[in-house]
Amino acid sequence: MSYSLFQKLSENELDNYLSDIDLALEFHIKWLSEVNRALVCRIESNQSKLIENDNHFSRWYSNVTEEELVTMDAFVRLGEIHEDMIVVSNNLLLNSKPERAVICNEYDEFLQLSNDLRTQIHILKNKIKSDLKLIATIMGKVFENAEEGVMITDSESHILNVNQAFINVTQYSREEVIGLKPSVLHSGNHDQGFYERMWNVILKEHRWQGEIWNRRKNSEIYPEWLSITAVFDDNDIVSHYIGIFSDVSTESEGDERLYHLAHYDSLCDLPNRMLFYDRLRQAISRSKRSDQRIAVMFMDLDGFKNINDDYGHGVGDELLQQVSKRIISMLRETDTIARIGGDEFTFIINDIGDIDSINAIAEKVLTIVQEPYSLHGNAFNISASIGISLCPDNSEDLNLLVKQADIAMYKAKKEGKNRYEYYDTSMG
Repeated sequence: MSYSLFQKLSENELDNYLSDIDLALEFHIKWLSEVNRALVCRIESNQSKLIENDNHFSRWYSNVTEEELVTMDAFVRLGEIHEDMIVVSNNLLLNSKPERAVICNEYDEFLQLSNDLRTQIHILKNKIKSDLKLIATIMGKVFENAEEGVMITDSESHILNVNQAFINVTQYSREEVIGLKPSVLHSGNHDQGFYERMWNVILKEHRWQGEIWNRRKNSEIYPEWLSITAVFDDNDIVSHYIGIFSDVSTESEGDERLYHLAHYDSLCDLPNRMLFYDRLRQAISRSKRSDQRIAVMFMDLDGFKNINDDYGHGVGDELLQQVSKRIISMLRETDTIARIGGDEFTFIINDIGDIDSINAIAEKVLTIVQEPYSLHGNAFNISASIGISLCPDNSEDLNLLVKQADIAMYKAKKEGKNRYEYYDTSMG
């Protein structure tokens, strides 16, 4: 697993901890270089400089107090190797004067010890980065005192541990939630589909972040910004999940800010699923009163996963932002585009005159999405598959309309992608 899972919690404290090891190694190398210079050049070494460089390494080693770390074989061996190096180097330096010969066997031993020391440091760093229990020990103080709430679960989402901020926000004690699932906090503001899509993203991308409404023990509903990340064991199997959240319902937050956090996607600043369904509900009501059609479009990007996997989530996120800006620029103010997760977007097209007008919008979306993208000096090409359902032609039920558009979208993918399909009953 990667220690970067803890970076939001620790604000890079663990990274700094590992950097301390690198710094200790750097001073060891300087010390080694000075010893070698004295031996190869046959000059008397600057003993104060040697002592200074060696003290940096010795000081780091002696200041490590975490029991999980100091008892580790690699750490103990590290100290033994360093002590042996001091003894051998002192013997070698006695022979650094021109009139004395360097003892080859001792010099070979000295070089071997140096290689062993660096190998043990490498083992130590890998162990620190891969041992969840050790990371928790090292980061325990940060974990407990972090302003963000933190929850660690097993692979089946049973809660294993929470920190004090979690307790403060949710009002549940540690004992009350250990062994339960995070659903104990569900507010009821999100339907089952929201959680299914969230977990689909987690299982696919091993991470998820966004706004979510949860419920405190006293039944008060509050908004939070939540990040969930999967943790893998040495066999690349998910062993834990880590959830880190911030309560955004503070008094300093205005009502407008809270509304925006609750109803808009943080990445693309588009309406989220909650707001999309609210607007679709209103659109259906207007459609009934005005006897006007509306269209629901479900769009999924073709080829996005490959870019996300090959170039990283950062590039993938920027690409999603560019896609959303392009589409916003071509839609009417009366229409809605929403991002409901990953690379999935939904549209509400209001006041449709005829089918040709829907075709024109769908074709325009496909064209604008397919235009090349330039990010960080690289050119990217993607396309989109769109499914379309009509109200009242297909249904007047908002959930069914979205489901039908989703089914039609998969039909478009199956038929070759970069196209749109209308839902019909033959699709199931």
